Amino acid sequence: MSTFWLLIAAMTVLALVFVVPPLLRRRQEASRTDSDRLNAEVIKDQLAELRSDYEAGRLDEAAYAAARRDLQRELLDDIDDGRSAPVPGTRGGRWLAIVVVALVPVAAFLLYQQLGAPGIIERLDEWQQARAAAAGRQHSLEGLVQKLADRMRSEPDNAEGWVMLGRSYAALGHYDKAVDAYRRAYRLIGDQPGLLTDYADVLVSANGGTFTDEAGALLDKALALQPDDLKALWLRGHWKYQRGDVEGAVADWQRVASQLPEGDKNRAIIASQIREARAASGQSAAAAGNTVTDKATTSTGTAPAKIRVRVTLDPALADKATPDQTLFVFARAAQGPRMPLAIVRKQVRDLPLSVTLDDSMAMTPAMKLSNFDQVTIGARISKSGQAIAASGDLQGVVTPVKTDSGDEVTVHIDTLVP
Repeated sequence: MSTFWLLIAAMTVLALVFVVPPLLRRRQEASRTDSDRLNAEVIKDQLAELRSDYEAGRLDEAAYAAARRDLQRELLDDIDDGRSAPVPGTRGGRWLAIVVVALVPVAAFLLYQQLGAPGIIERLDEWQQARAAAAGRQHSLEGLVQKLADRMRSEPDNAEGWVMLGRSYAALGHYDKAVDAYRRAYRLIGDQPGLLTDYADVLVSANGGTFTDEAGALLDKALALQPDDLKALWLRGHWKYQRGDVEGAVADWQRVASQLPEGDKNRAIIASQIREARAASGQSAAAAGNTVTDKATTSTGTAPAKIRVRVTLDPALADKATPDQTLFVFARAAQGPRMPLAIVRKQVRDLPLSVTLDDSMAMTPAMKLSNFDQVTIGARISKSGQAIAASGDLQGVVTPVKTDSGDEVTVHIDTLVP
């Protein structure tokens, strides 16, 4: 509310600076003009009488000339006095100025209430406070992760510390650093199912969402040790689909669905992605439909998702980017695989810009926006031009975002990747 009243006060002062002085000046100038006009008329009459006396012979030429000079000097003195001496404003002018001073802010406030948006100032204050708080939390999290990284330099054999550091880097989107942390943890821990799966996940994310043979091998190891691991089955299904092994992918996804309770909405999502995967490979609809058998999966699939994204760059970071650098705008699951669900590639010169992320940008039929309730929307300026985050990149992230909200999401690039 304080911002609103400060704006009202500033606008009132500005308005009065332009309104009141001319009002008083016009009153003063009018008074001076009337006085000058009266004096001129009197002296004009005196000059006429003087002329009449001279022509009638009552004054000789010398006396006439001297008297005429005195009257002209008197007229000039009056004019000079009027120009140099301040003339007090009339009482009416002062009262009018006082009324204007009182009415301008009142009228402005009433008009604003009727025609303006009274709540926008308060919302702006709230938005600025929320943004400052979010920036503070991000800075605080970055600081904590950096402290953990510093600690690990002195405790290189702390396996749990490396796992925690890897998860922290992944949460911040620093996938290359997450890979290094998980690699160190793997050397210390060895083949542990959860570690193998998470390690494979960050390898895929660091590779821009594309599976590598190393990631696939890690998933095979994890499932050999724990065959029913849901995350490992889910990820390996995508790896198989990426290689063209549709039936292998379907088999893994069906194993995931079989472990979910009846009525779980994720069963419907899995059934939908299996149908689409088979349809994309040219298999029949009948085969595609023979997947998961409870009533939660008999739907015809989810509606296509579409998210409008507005991207801006913090002016404080503008000098750290060049117009030809690559800008990635992406969406990934808020919880689950970190493979991008949709991604758009632009350049810094395009900022600020608006893009739309939708199901048509999915890297696989199973990894679509519409298959997830909540996603993370991010924008990153890449110095290398690669999708993998690296030190010196600039980024901004908004999470979580509901895929069915229909609202435009604004991503403000305001963080330097350490």
